Amino acid sequence: MKTIAFITRVHPRRPNMLRVCRESVKEQTCDDYIHILHWDDKTEVGYGVSRANLAMEKIKHIEARYVMVLDDDDMLIDRDFVKTIKKETELIEPEIIFFKGIINEHWVYPKPNIWGKAPKFALIASFCFAVRRDVWMANIREFGKPTQAGVGGDFSFISACYKRTKNHLWLDRVVAKTQKKQGRGKGEKEHA
Repeated sequence: MKTIAFITRVHPRRPNMLRVCRESVKEQTCDDYIHILHWDDKTEVGYGVSRANLAMEKIKHIEARYVMVLDDDDMLIDRDFVKTIKKETELIEPEIIFFKGIINEHWVYPKPNIWGKAPKFALIASFCFAVRRDVWMANIREFGKPTQAGVGGDFSFISACYKRTKNHLWLDRVVAKTQKKQGRGKGEKEHA
């Protein structure tokens, strides 16, 4: 069993972003990972955010201890990330591991005011945490469901995971970033 699985939702109109995402994973200094590419079913324009979120339930067989969402328009920038996760989880097995990411070229998430605290909507991204596989399986149906505040997507998933777990590890390192300048769920030309 590998240390971590990267789950990449593939949008059919972002082949160059997918290439960069895949290359960023391959550049890891430790190969103790698997990279699972999840393609939109027979669509040329993409699912749209809500259907893409619900599609996460289709990913059942994950042969890794931890799972992280790294969408095709994101990329890893910490080449030692897998090596670090492997080392940090040898003696303890936190249910959630939090780390930092760069959004739209200049905002670092999670924001400092929530670092070490419960996740807040619009202050954390899907590439800012990894969850243990059992936590993933127990909570994956939460992906995309509206929360009490009416929001869904990756936030509803991490919020549910956080509320149902106690053992969290906060790694103060920037691990990933978005490739796009702004927006979400669009083709490459629309992000230029």
